[in-house]
Amino acid sequence: MSITLFFITFHHSEERPPTSTKMPSQKSFRTKRILAKAGRQNRPIPQWFRLKTDTKIQYNAKRRHWRRTKLNI
Repeated sequence: MSITLFFITFHHSEERPPTSTKMPSQKSFRTKRILAKAGRQNRPIPQWFRLKTDTKIQYNAKRRHWRRTKLNI
């Protein structure tokens, strides 16, 4: 019983506050260009690159999830 109560209180203390950054539907060209670059960078590495010899890189370490990490623009 006490472990469950601890987990519930600990779990609720880790919640993030809601972010108030809203994106307007009419974006400026500068904002759209930044979003396009971020979308291009947010992809896994190609399979042929992983199969190359002497390659230590197995995945894209800078991969970003749209809900977890924001771009702050």
